[in-house]
Amino acid sequence: ADLEKLQAYVNGFVPARCVNQAGNPVLDAKGNERVEKRLINTKELLGCKSIAEVKICLGTDRD
Repeated sequence: ADLEKLQAYVNGFVPARCVNQAGNPVLDAKGNERVEKRLINTKELLGCKSIAEVKICLGTDRD
C-alpha cells in the first residue's frame, strides 16, 4: 500500500520546464517546449524541517 502511494505521488510529478535566463521557455528544433526529468536530492529533502523547505527542495515553491 505504501509503495503504491509513493508511486502515485512520484507519477504526479511534472517534468521541469527548460527556461532561459529571462524566464522564457526553451524550444527544441521542432518548436516544442523542452522539458527535462527532475532530479531530487533525497539527502537535502530528508533534511527539510518544514513544508516550505520541502517545496523549495522539490521546486514547487512557485506553484
